[in-house]
Amino acid sequence: MQEISPNDTQDISSTQVKDMVNQAFKMQRERKQIRLNGKLREQEVEKFCKLSLDGERILFSAVEKFGLSNRALESIKKVARTIADLDSSQTIEKKHLLEALSYRKR
Repeated sequence: MQEISPNDTQDISSTQVKDMVNQAFKMQRERKQIRLNGKLREQEVEKFCKLSLDGERILFSAVEKFGLSNRALESIKKVARTIADLDSSQTIEKKHLLEALSYRKR
């Protein structure tokens, strides 16, 4: 993620955020998800959290670098799925995974 300065202003309104969230929920329903992304079970993560080729490479690299467990991988995929939904993306792309990884506690 890029640093921001105190002079930066928000480019997105609360109405736009609400619309993005509603669109994300709509995408989940269209995928026939019963649960929200954060509550997906292991089999559902595999079914609904499809990664692009670059996304797979990033995740593999993160596993090697950080020694991530399967539980951590699932968590990252769920967060990345939500980020992708907010971005109206059918697949989880490299940028979605990088953002999800940036939220991990060390």
